[in-house]
Order: sequence, then C-alpha cells, then structure tokens
Amino acid sequence: MKLKNKHLFWIFALLAAISFDILFWERPFGINFFIFILLAAFGGLIPTWLEKISIPKTSYLLLVPLGFFSVMTFIRAEPFTTAVNVLVTLSALAFFLMTLRNGAWFRYNLRDIFVSGIQFLLNNVIGGIVFFNKIKKDESPQAGEVDNDDDNADIEGKQQQSSHGENLGKKEKPLKGIAPYLRGLLLALPVLGILTFFLAQADPIFNDRIQNSLAWFRIENLGEIVFRLVYILVIAYVLLSSYYFAVVESKKFQADDDNEKPAISPFLGSIESSMVLGAVNLLFLLFVILQFNYLFSGGKNIRLEGYTYAEYARRGFFELIAVAVISLFLFYILSMITKREQKDQGRLFSALGLILVGLVAIILTSAYIRLNLYEAAYGFTRLRTLAHVFMIWIALLLAGVAILEITRTMKRLAFILILFVIGFGLTINLLNTDQFIVNQNISRAINNHNDNAESDLDSGYLYSLSADAVPPLVEFYSDENTPDDIRDEIGGVLACKFAEMDASQDESWASYHYSRSQANTLLEKQSENFEAYPVSYDMYTWFVEVNGEFKSCSGYEADPYD
Repeated sequence: MKLKNKHLFWIFALLAAISFDILFWERPFGINFFIFILLAAFGGLIPTWLEKISIPKTSYLLLVPLGFFSVMTFIRAEPFTTAVNVLVTLSALAFFLMTLRNGAWFRYNLRDIFVSGIQFLLNNVIGGIVFFNKIKKDESPQAGEVDNDDDNADIEGKQQQSSHGENLGKKEKPLKGIAPYLRGLLLALPVLGILTFFLAQADPIFNDRIQNSLAWFRIENLGEIVFRLVYILVIAYVLLSSYYFAVVESKKFQADDDNEKPAISPFLGSIESSMVLGAVNLLFLLFVILQFNYLFSGGKNIRLEGYTYAEYARRGFFELIAVAVISLFLFYILSMITKREQKDQGRLFSALGLILVGLVAIILTSAYIRLNLYEAAYGFTRLRTLAHVFMIWIALLLAGVAILEITRTMKRLAFILILFVIGFGLTINLLNTDQFIVNQNISRAINNHNDNAESDLDSGYLYSLSADAVPPLVEFYSDENTPDDIRDEIGGVLACKFAEMDASQDESWASYHYSRSQANTLLEKQSENFEAYPVSYDMYTWFVEVNGEFKSCSGYEADPYD
C-alpha cells in the first residue's frame, strides 16, 4: 500500500509526543490527559482521511467510550474512578487502532483479542522501523517497478533519458530545496533577537518568560533535557508504530466467523465436565442453604452462633465475589473444552451450567446483604461502595453468560466483557463515588442523632476523600436541618480542606480539573465560616480545633502543643 502523505504520520506522532511533554511535565493531572488523547487519536485519523482510506462506521463507535472516559478524567477526582477512566480510555484507543480498517471489534472473540493484542504490542517495537523502511522503498522504486499510470510512466522515462545530466546534478545537490529555508532562518534569527531584547526591556513579565525559556538550555539542565527528549522520541515512535498498524496491518486481521472452528477443540468428555459442575453445584447448594438459614431468616440465628450482624457481615463478601468470578471462569472454560456430540449431553451440560449461574447469583445476593449489614454498622467507604457496584455488574455478566449458553454463542463472551467494562466504568462515573459516600454517611449520622444514638461520623475519612466530596459537604454544612454537632464536624473537615487547598493553589491551564475548580470555588465562598475552626500545621499533619477540642484533620485525636 503506497501512502501519498506518509510524512504526516510521523509529523503528527512527533507533535503529539511533544504535546505530552508540554502538558504533563511538572504539572498535576487534569485536562492535559484529555487533550493528549485527542491529539493522539486525531494524529492518526487526519493523515488517514487525507489518504482517503476507507474506515468502517463501526470503528468510529469506539470513539464514544474513548471520548466519554477521557473527558471524565478531568471531571471526577476520586482515585479509583480516575484510574478506571485512564485504563478504559487507553484500552479504547488501542482497540480503535487495532481494528481501524476492519471495524469488526464487536465480533472478536477472546482469542481474536489476544492474538491481535500481541501483534499490536510487537508492532510497537518494530512498527516504526517498518514504516520508515516503507517510506524509503516508496521514494526509491526498483528499476522494474511499474507505476499505476503507464502513460505517465513512459513520459517520465523519456524525460529522464533526455535530461540525464540535469537529474545527476539534482542528485548531487539533495539539499538544494532546503537551502532557501535555511537562509531565511539565518536572516530571521538576528531580527528576532533584537526585537525580543527590546520587548523584554519594555515588559517585565515578558522578560521573565524569556529568561525562563533560556534557562532550559543551561548546562546544569542537560540531564533533564536528555531525559525529556528520550521519552518524547519513545512516545512518538510508539504512536507512529500504532498508526502504521492501524493503516496497514489492521485490515489484514479478520475476526473469526461463527462457522469457523472454535479457538480450542473440545477434548473433555461430557461425563467428566458434568461431574465437575455437579460437584461445584452441590458445594454451592450447601452454602446457599446455610445462607438462607442465617441471612434470609433474620439475625436471631446469627446471634445464637455468638456473632452480631456486624461481626458476621465483616467477613467474607470479597471472598464471595472471588468465588463468583472463579465460577464464571470455570464455566466458560468447561463450555469451550467439553465435547457435546449428542443432544442429551448438551442439554445436561447446559442445565448444570444454568444451575451454577443461579447458585452463584444467590451467593452474590448473600454478599450484597452482608455488605449492607456492614455499612449499616460502620458506614460507607470507597471499597464497599465499589464492591456494591461490581456485584451488580457481575450479576448482569452472569445473566449474559446464561443467555450465551442457551443460544450456544459462548464465543461472543468477549463482546459481553467489553460491555461489562464500559458499563462498570460508566456506573461509577455517574454515581460519583465520593459524593455518594458523603451523602450516605452524613445522612446515617443525622438519622442516628435523631434517634438519640451516637452519630458516629468518621470526619477523618471524609477529609481523606477527593474534591468530589466538597459540594455535598458544603451542602450539608449550609443546611439548617443539620444538627449542630454534626455541622461542626463537617465545618472542621471543610476548614482542613480549605487550608490544604490554600497551600497548593498554583495550577496551570493544562492541569485544569473541573472537580478541583468547583471545590476551590465553594471553599473560598465559605472561607469566613472556617474562622470558627482554626487550622494549624506542624511538620507531620494538619490540626483543627472543633468546639475547643484539637484533633488532626485525618481524624486522630492530637494536641498540637505537645
């Protein structure tokens, strides 16, 4: 495949790599990630469009999750949500480039994703070299190579024969076309130098910017310069290799059709698989019966065993999630390797598999109830909240697996997993984890206060939450219905966050983050109210005084005068 605008690919790759350095060097995470992803994606698309290369419409669908999750990186500040947004964005970008010209990503099975992924990673090592070799070959055609337009080739051949000496002269002066640009640059430099000098003398701010720019070239900064140049070249090379794979290699790879042979030829007998599923089902059935006895029939039976609800719930819900994931993986593997030559064998395996899915769903319900009990006793945390969301999506994944087994389309599990990842990421972004935790924990504390019970508000944990937590904290603090003692606890948390914000206020446009900006604005509006909660700092932590009591902002009781 001959590319007319092949130089644009490496130019855009280099520009995107340079933008990465400008956007991220010594700057906090913010809108810079979204801008870089935008430049990286369109750096490959623009030259592809100019080449008039056909791209299937289904390929463009991947730009939807790519755009959404990259935007959410500067909307949500909660660390796990941010990590999910970054990982899903990078995965969507890689998958978009891997399947750019075939558009068959939704038909890929697990083997297709694995094979194409390995090819894509290997291409990132050698793809740039192949790309430049291809440029060299295209610019230096072999003697026997025939152009697409035969008439033009004949005319060019005659012209070359009639002007042989002129062509030799051109070959001896390869820089002749560049010379005017070099002369123009040499003439412009002294003019720019003189004008820059006078402008710097006229404006001190402009002078500071020039001095900072020149400081970059000092000898003591040589190590930093080399390091930054190296990673710029590495990023540019990886992007160029990815563009090469997208334009040239992605069309060669086709997803398996339904009629093709499965990834693994079935080799395990139906009896053996049925015994494995049957044994696991019996184990799960015993566990489910026990769960019905202790969880679904009230707390009396739990107390008879010497446990409280909270003590019983504290253990096991993450282990139950692990059991569900392992069971799902086991069922998929058995489904792929089990020989089902007769209809009765297939029906028996499907029946046992569906029973397994049903029992796992009940186990997930048990884990969900355990988690609710634990949260009722101790409140919400990020881990517990994310576990809630994960269990719901695992249950939906189980339902999808059951449908695939009934319809005998288990090889489409890869597409279900893609929907699972996108759905889970979408849910935690829309939920706004830290905001949800604040609403639940403070509402719980208020309810306990109204019931004449101890409020048990963990203000230290609220302080540890991200900027996403500030809007609901301010809302509860400003609400007249919030009890005074709880309001003061919230005020101490906000005073700590305001002091922390004041200490790290400086951010450039590249680090703009919507959640942090919104939180800073709200805290500044409430700053006069924070005078009632004096905040101090020693070499270890922040301290806040609430109603005459000193404690660290992280929630530990402390005396700043010790």
